[in-house]
Amino acid sequence: MSSALLSQLTDERLVALVRAGRDDAFGAIHERYHDRLNAFARRLLSGTGHDAEDVVQDAFIRALAGLRATDAEMNLKPWLYMIVRNRAMDELRRPARVAAELDDVVHLHPVEDADPALRAIERELLRSVVAGIAELPERQRRALVMRELDGASHVEMAAALGTSIPATKSLLVRARSTLQEAVAA
Repeated sequence: MSSALLSQLTDERLVALVRAGRDDAFGAIHERYHDRLNAFARRLLSGTGHDAEDVVQDAFIRALAGLRATDAEMNLKPWLYMIVRNRAMDELRRPARVAAELDDVVHLHPVEDADPALRAIERELLRSVVAGIAELPERQRRALVMRELDGASHVEMAAALGTSIPATKSLLVRARSTLQEAVAA
């Protein structure tokens, strides 16, 4: 089927073709949504130093895997936007890429007027958070570390933990709640 014919198909038909193994159908999805998703990612990441194109490319990779992983009915357009939004949020959790060399930052010195008492409080809070994480049940701890420190998506977490996406979300909620209670105590 030519790309001109594929571009005329509905999203539902393209999804069915992708699930049937047709890579050219995914190419039509990519062509249909790439520019719009890229603009959306640029708005989400505006001024942060993160690359919208990388987010969208990764979102399409995840979308292809997701489409082939399940036969669940879906509304393609909002699903793609959700993946891009989630990837942008994951990206925002990571520090912005800085191309500075060591020579460029040698002249920087620690802030001398930083309040030592405030720094001590922050260190103590960090210690209690680390201790709280260590006390979590194994699966909750793994889910929390994968999500918050590694930036794993729910799909990646479900695969690594051998569970469903709703179960990973539940593990995260319980881990965060337990950790919050431990830190508050």
